[in-house]
Amino acid sequence: MPLTGKRSEKRSLIMPNINKQSASAFKGIMFMLAFCVIVTTSTILIKKLGQDLNTFEVVMIRCTFTVLITLIFNYRLGKILFQTSKPKMMTYRSVLTCLVVVSNFYAVSNLPLVEVTSLQFSKPLFLIILAAVFLGEKIRILRTTATILGFIGILIILHPWSSSSTDTLEWAHLAVLTAAFSMAVLAIFSKILSRDHNPTTLVLYANIGTVLLCAGPAAYFWMTPTLDQFILIAALGVTTFCAQYSMISAYKNADVTLVTPFEYMRIIFAAAAGFFIFSEIPDVWTISGGTLICASTLFIAYREAQHRRL
Repeated sequence: MPLTGKRSEKRSLIMPNINKQSASAFKGIMFMLAFCVIVTTSTILIKKLGQDLNTFEVVMIRCTFTVLITLIFNYRLGKILFQTSKPKMMTYRSVLTCLVVVSNFYAVSNLPLVEVTSLQFSKPLFLIILAAVFLGEKIRILRTTATILGFIGILIILHPWSSSSTDTLEWAHLAVLTAAFSMAVLAIFSKILSRDHNPTTLVLYANIGTVLLCAGPAAYFWMTPTLDQFILIAALGVTTFCAQYSMISAYKNADVTLVTPFEYMRIIFAAAAGFFIFSEIPDVWTISGGTLICASTLFIAYREAQHRRL
């Protein structure tokens, strides 16, 4: 009887911890799904603006709006908003953020939404290795296999073996692949910095850095936006703040390798946006690849839930 009592006591101590971990993982997944919706909204705005304005100009104005929004809605944080114990890493993250934003802007302006979104998903292949090396996260074979299958689904959507591109598109492909690798490194930095930094601080510094880095090229290519364009850029600033906060919060609440596969849902949202807004009709490649991506994502979530019950 005493042994049974001790086992029950141990079980009661373990269960709250398991429930807390599961709740945190679920919260991380929800933040990532919110990130997907917000990023899709951003790509729609970017594609519209990229038809008339230079990439550096749009990025600088957008990030300026994001900085202002961040300061206005978080002024109560006071000095905490600017505090950082890792200034060098924060600087590297800000430079990477600028590279990611500019590269993605250029790609979205020159490629179909589904295609550019698909190419962005080469990130998990870099990320899984980086997370294992720098964060010490375990790589489970089934989760890794499912992630690779998800990437195969992305390749099916792209079907590069049957497509042709102009020089402009080739540069756009290079830009989005550069952004994908940079996003993988950025995710590692975000995971490390979010341990002892407020997520809003990361958003603020990233956008300040991007404004400073884009100021020169933006001034050189400057074209004064119309009122409608200013409104779209302002809206883009709002979505930027929300997207960055959601991404950072996702990585803060759950393992990078858990929440990353849920980004695959962006391909579905991008296909829908392309169809309803830009008259881009998804073909059989998009449907079959999207199905594989969704299946792999659901499988990863199922395996993770099983693992946490053990």
